[in-house]
Amino acid sequence: MMPFLRSLALLATAAASLVSMSCAPNTPRVRIQHNISLYEALPAEHKELVHQGRIAKGMSKHAVYLALGRPGRKLRGFRDDAPFERWDYTRLRPTYHHSFHGYHGYGNGRHGYHTHGIGFSPSVSYLPYRAASVLFKREKVDSWEQLSPGPPMHRYHP
Repeated sequence: MMPFLRSLALLATAAASLVSMSCAPNTPRVRIQHNISLYEALPAEHKELVHQGRIAKGMSKHAVYLALGRPGRKLRGFRDDAPFERWDYTRLRPTYHHSFHGYHGYGNGRHGYHTHGIGFSPSVSYLPYRAASVLFKREKVDSWEQLSPGPPMHRYHP
C-alpha cells in the first residue's frame, strides 16, 4: 500500500507544479529576467519601451518578443518586392450562451417514473480573436496594429 500512496503523492505534486507553472505571469519583467542578454543588447530607448510593454518602428524581433511575448502565429510572405513577417497576438473574448430547453425522461424500477420540465442553462465560453499584429521588414518593426475586442458576444439558443 505504501508504494501506491507514494506514487499518488508524486502524481499530485507533479500536477500541482504543472498548474502553478501554467499560471505564472508572462510580463515584460519576467521575459527580461529570463533573457537578460537579449535585453542588455537593446538601445536605451528600446529598453524603456520594453519595460512598458510597448513597441516602436525600427525595433528588433528580440525587443518585440521581450515587450509583447511570444506571438500566437507567425506569417511570412512577399509584398512590395520585399519579404515580410507578421506576428499575430491572440486574446480571448467571452461569449455568453443562454439556452432554454425541455426535457423528458423515464426511470428504472418496477413501475418506473416519468419526468418532464423546462430548463435554463447559461454558460460562458471564450473565443480567440487577433488582438494585435506586428509587421517586420528587414528584421525590424515596420508597422503594427492593435484591435479592440469589441463588446462581449451573446448567443441565445431556443
